[in-house]
Amino acid sequence: MFIKETQRKNKGYDQVFISHRLVESYRTENGPRQRTILSLGKLDLPKSQWTILSNRIEEIIYGQTSLISVSENIDQLAQHYAFLIIRDELLKRRSINVSEPNYATVDLNSLQNIQSRTMGAEYVGLSMFKALGLPKLLRELGFSSDQINGAILAIVGKLVHPSSEKQTREWAQHISGLDELLNTNFQHLSNNALYRVSDLLFKHKSAIEKHLRGTERELFSLKEKIILYDLTNTYFEGAAGQNPKARRGRSKDKQKGRPLLTLGLVIDELGFPKTSQIFKGNASEPETLLKMLELLQGKHIEEVSESKSAKEKKGITVLLDAGIAIEGNLTLLKSEGYDYICVARNQPVARSEIDKDNLLTIKENKNNKVEVSLFKTDQEHILYCKSLAKGKKENAMKTLFQERFEAELKKITASLSKKGGTKKYDKVLERIGRSKEKYATIAQYYRIEVTRKGSIATSIKWSFEKEEKADQRFSGSYFLRTSRTDLDEKELWALYITLTTVEDAFRSLKSELALRPVYHQKKDRADAHLFITLLAYHLLNTIAVKLRQHNIYMRWNRIREFLSTHVRITTAIKEKNGKQIYIRNSSVAEPFHRAIYNALNLSHIPLQQKRISKLKIRSAHTNSRNPDK
Repeated sequence: MFIKETQRKNKGYDQVFISHRLVESYRTENGPRQRTILSLGKLDLPKSQWTILSNRIEEIIYGQTSLISVSENIDQLAQHYAFLIIRDELLKRRSINVSEPNYATVDLNSLQNIQSRTMGAEYVGLSMFKALGLPKLLRELGFSSDQINGAILAIVGKLVHPSSEKQTREWAQHISGLDELLNTNFQHLSNNALYRVSDLLFKHKSAIEKHLRGTERELFSLKEKIILYDLTNTYFEGAAGQNPKARRGRSKDKQKGRPLLTLGLVIDELGFPKTSQIFKGNASEPETLLKMLELLQGKHIEEVSESKSAKEKKGITVLLDAGIAIEGNLTLLKSEGYDYICVARNQPVARSEIDKDNLLTIKENKNNKVEVSLFKTDQEHILYCKSLAKGKKENAMKTLFQERFEAELKKITASLSKKGGTKKYDKVLERIGRSKEKYATIAQYYRIEVTRKGSIATSIKWSFEKEEKADQRFSGSYFLRTSRTDLDEKELWALYITLTTVEDAFRSLKSELALRPVYHQKKDRADAHLFITLLAYHLLNTIAVKLRQHNIYMRWNRIREFLSTHVRITTAIKEKNGKQIYIRNSSVAEPFHRAIYNALNLSHIPLQQKRISKLKIRSAHTNSRNPDK
């Protein structure tokens, strides 16, 4: 075994690319030949030390004790390359039957555990990827085997280790056993390969979403009669000057001043995405609904065809947040044959008409009580709702807002008597105006008076005068509007509550799958980042729904943390005759692992055992210590 240097030039370029290989010589009928054992990349080591390195690699593979001391740098390199050789050899081996006993006399003191790789969460994610039929779809779309494996790494990697392409590659090469589950090798994968895969996935966005929608409908018997629509946005790291969609607006993550990108998402009541659209960062919530309706009609949801009349399409109810439920959008929904349920943007029923002593209780437990009153008209039903838990939360928010706003007013007042403080009347009014803008939710209920002497402000007084209106605003009460006149109070409120499914989806996308921030500066790459995150969410939601069917209610971030303790590991041990044995095995599934695997109908053993009992490596140099030579 020895190291060989190769030099290569690309056509049309003067630059010389140098790389190194670990090769072996062997005899044939036509004379000696050489073959590559391992590509080393560019080796930053003097040529005089190449032989020392190759010898040390051989010693590690055969479990031999080095007769000469080597530098720490060479030993680390040798360990790394030796492990890669062992790993490649194990990948080539078939799984073995461990049901029969296999005895050997071994040296227990020689036992080592090497190449530990996480397996549990990757195993679950890959299984869901296959359950959704994505490998077959990608082959039909023209993806090569390497591209399919790259897509699996991008999507399952986003599920298990959400990060940038660079960090995903490093995770795949040094931490995860995903490539072993795929019977491939990610050691020579480049960042550009992942970028190209993300481009290819986004190119086929419509076909992939259509496939997922059909597969999920079949797997979970989805009726698709309730559709939820909402928007969220994420922010860019950097100026994103090359992206025309990157716009500044109201950030839902409170990232003021940063360019944003908006994701519109249509999901069903179980949380499965029906379709998605990526808008400019400053997209108006109401204005996006028309675009999503165009996507829904006959193009993505087969039950809603352009050839059907509005009357025939009736039966699908769209749930909207107040931000989207403007009158124009509600009229549009009705004209397209959809029903709607939404939070009223204004007060459709006078408070004086509500008999608060005769409200209907539709939910009551130790933590909450929900009371309602239904008002019927020819076109709509209006449901007045009052929630005890929501009232407590809003009242606490009101108190907090008051404290913060009054603290700002006190600072402005204190500056009137401080040396160097703001005293000019116009400047004081500006400061008060900025504070009122900052705390607009509560400031509207205050009366503020500023007295002055000439151009100098002398005092500031404030009072909380519109207390009754503030109490109504923060009372935990709200109104629902719906075109569904067939629902009673409890049914209507229960459907509205499913809007929390959208909120939960966005929470998972942002906190568990790292939708934010966007590091890509180019438009297509940024869009692809959001789409791959959404594909990972399909896997996450499939897992969540299956687990809920077995009464397992846990957030994915906790599940993957516990699953990370299920690993794949190589045990190296020497027999009495000096022969080195390598056994690649999965750790025994612990009770938590088994509970998750059982609920997902998966085997407790992600991969069977593999073994190397005799590893022969022919070398060009003589080494009498090698027992296989």
